[in-house]
Amino acid sequence: MLKRISSQNLRVGMFVVEYGDGSFDCPRVRLDRQLESLADVEAVRRESKEAMVDMALSRISPEPAPPESEGLSSIPPFLPSGTLGPEPMISLAEELRVARAVYNKSLDFMSRFLRDVKLGRATSVGEAEQVAGEIGASAARNHKAASSLSITRSHGYVTNHSVNVAFLAAALGVRLSLPESHLHTLTLAALLHDVGKALLPDAVLHKPGKLTAKEYALVKRHPQDGHDLLAAQHLFSRDVLDAVRDHHESRDGTGYPGGKAGEEINPFAHYLSILDVYDALISYRTYRRALTPFQALKFLYANRETRFSSPHLLAFIRFIGIYPVGSFVRLADGCYGLVTDFHEDKPDAPRVKVVFDKRLRPMRPVTVDTAQGNGGARVVELGLNPKDYHLNTELFFP
Repeated sequence: MLKRISSQNLRVGMFVVEYGDGSFDCPRVRLDRQLESLADVEAVRRESKEAMVDMALSRISPEPAPPESEGLSSIPPFLPSGTLGPEPMISLAEELRVARAVYNKSLDFMSRFLRDVKLGRATSVGEAEQVAGEIGASAARNHKAASSLSITRSHGYVTNHSVNVAFLAAALGVRLSLPESHLHTLTLAALLHDVGKALLPDAVLHKPGKLTAKEYALVKRHPQDGHDLLAAQHLFSRDVLDAVRDHHESRDGTGYPGGKAGEEINPFAHYLSILDVYDALISYRTYRRALTPFQALKFLYANRETRFSSPHLLAFIRFIGIYPVGSFVRLADGCYGLVTDFHEDKPDAPRVKVVFDKRLRPMRPVTVDTAQGNGGARVVELGLNPKDYHLNTELFFP
């Protein structure tokens, strides 16, 4: 039976006959094959808003399709409380100066590390441990400074992505009060999680269009390749190695490289998979624009209990917030600003440093508390991508 459905309702296992609406901008494309992974699903979603599915040939589980709500109701406004670490020891502005220096040092290290892997040269394991330690120390002083760098410096390159995920991991670990050894393991695994991509041909790694089946098969090898490359050095803990290998596994067993499910997946990898996808979604790619942090959270939440572990995901959402520190927003009065703080029990009511007027002209900064009762008429309207406005918001932050 043929059925035309919204591409947002596509799921792994569906047999897609064609997609596209036949318009000039979205021509019909004949596919005639089953969607074998979430990457296949997302590839069709990027190309078209709808698809023709043969339900008789589809092989899907009976789980309901993800919610399509566009509002805040798609994410719980109040998340389960948990053990949270101490509030930041020093101010956001003070730690950002240090965090930015650590970030740049980490970029330099990862650039050299990945280049050495690509050329088959010996890598600096000791320096990897040191860099991960410095990232963790910065996050311990102010976790919001560390997490904000992934927002203000999001890029699509493997080097930047690796460092962004490491800063997010360290900030999350601090906020969850992880023991120091676990914090270091999570941060180090995050920093090195994509080293296997250094072995991919540049033509595949930087391809602007859709990957062929053969090319995608190569990409799916990178978690195992990264694990094997690091294991050969006999200097990394088993948890670091397993987290690197498992960071593309899914809770429901549809991930790769091993098709693991649930508790079979390394515990650190549950968080790593969330951080990896989140940073990828808010970063620009050659084939798509970046999502806003809010849009990225909606995608993650729609895939809870399938791709991601729900408890781990809820902990991450509570930590990062609907409007993360460093994100660019427009207020209801039309002015623009940067989120400087939020209360974890009120994630939809951040504090905003207003820096642009309605016409995006710089103005004298004013800090606004968008919670009701605190001048709350100026509530946040939506999150934005500053690059769409050709803005470098880091110049105005914090």
